[in-house]
Order: sequence, then structure tokens, then C-alpha cells
Amino acid sequence: MPDTRPDVPVLPTPRMDLPAPDVAAQAALAALIADPTRAGILAMLRDGPHCVCEMAAALGERQNNVSMHLARLRDAGLVHRTRHDADARWIFYERDEAACAAAAVALDGLLR
Repeated sequence: MPDTRPDVPVLPTPRMDLPAPDVAAQAALAALIADPTRAGILAMLRDGPHCVCEMAAALGERQNNVSMHLARLRDAGLVHRTRHDADARWIFYERDEAACAAAAVALDGLLR
């Protein structure tokens, strides 16, 4: 016989048929931006375009390492690059603000 005292909570029956949420995209995004160098790059690009040498100097990283991180961010669509009009050797990177906003919404939806 169940206890009917008012101070004893009634526990619900466990629901063993709950569907697993699909969070693969959010988890991949979180892992991508969890790297301190990539997070630093995104933060720097918030203020406008920068070349690899500027970001490498600011982050205390080698240029080839920053380039590798930029490639990952570019593959994810969070940044894009443009060549300087006067000197094509210079490549500047910018955040894709629409993609960054969509990423923020995806992570916000997971955490709220």
C-alpha cells in the first residue's frame, strides 16, 4: 500500500521510451570552438578582418598553426578569406557573421 502522508513525495514512473536528442551538430560546433586558438581567432575577427601574421603575433602562435586553425574554421563556414587587391600575397580573414549568429543560436538552443 502506497504511503499517503502529505510530506512524502510521489515519484513518477520512469519513462524508458524517451528519444535521444540529436545534438551531433551542436557537439561538433562546441568542440570546434573549444580550442583556445580557434576561439581567439573568432574573437579577434569580431573587430574586423586580419591577416594570418597579425593573428599569429597576437596569439603567440606560429603562422602555419594559425593557418591550420583558420582552415578548420573556414571548412565550418565560420570565416572566409579574401586576397588583398594590390598585393595578392596577402590574405585577410573575416568572420561570416551570419554563420556565427546561426552557431550562437544552435548552442543557445542546446543550453537553454
